[in-house]
Amino acid sequence: MVFDHSVREDWQPEPRMPDEDSVAVGRLLNRLEHQPSGDLWEALEGLLIVEVECWFREGFAALPALARIAQSSGERDRHQALDLAAMIVRTLHRNHMYDDLVRANSEAVADLHRLAEARLTASGHRALTTLLQDALAFAGYTLWASISLDFTDEHYHVGCPHCPTRLAIVIGEHGRYSAFRHYNDGDTHRIPLKPARPEELTGISRWMHDTAANGGDMLLADGLTYLFGQASCGLCGSTFNIADWLEAENSPHQPIAPIVARNDFST
Repeated sequence: MVFDHSVREDWQPEPRMPDEDSVAVGRLLNRLEHQPSGDLWEALEGLLIVEVECWFREGFAALPALARIAQSSGERDRHQALDLAAMIVRTLHRNHMYDDLVRANSEAVADLHRLAEARLTASGHRALTTLLQDALAFAGYTLWASISLDFTDEHYHVGCPHCPTRLAIVIGEHGRYSAFRHYNDGDTHRIPLKPARPEELTGISRWMHDTAANGGDMLLADGLTYLFGQASCGLCGSTFNIADWLEAENSPHQPIAPIVARNDFST
């Protein structure tokens, strides 16, 4: 699953649920704690999630119940609880109306992170990238949990920190470079990216890389060295850390204190 949480100016979610839906959420959670089923999970997700995001207070209030279900249920329902909770927490990247509920439920979020990290080592479930991003969401890194990390053909857009130029950062089979992107001319003024050396990564960048490498996804691991590496601007010639600047442009304050140390991404 690819998560693209770019701001959509033409759509604003309804911040409050109808009263009958609020009651239904509580009833569904109670039933899921005692006798979970696929139909109940589908009904709950249908009430709480809009386009893989949650905009309802009841969703953030549901985190403790989802943590309890994830800890006490079998494998199938544990995955269901973690998947739904991760979608809710990812929304913190854009929705801050209910940060107070997340702060109040920090122990539940920590429990969810522990369970999400543990299933990263399990085999035969789903793509490592999705599981990695679930754990990142609960660890307090909602930007890295939300953006696409498809390094077969990935691109990001970021402003040069030293001049007004808007740059495309390309990481994939077609190259690893910064460029000016034009509608007719394509990518021009391409400058190769400088990847970070894995042994020099620290904090969350090192954790992401090592998790990908240990899980056998070398495409993801290699792509992350470029994401946490250096780019140059084809106009002013300045060099900057890609991850630092993506975070500066796209990471609003959110209420989860990072569980994995952030440290300093710069080189």
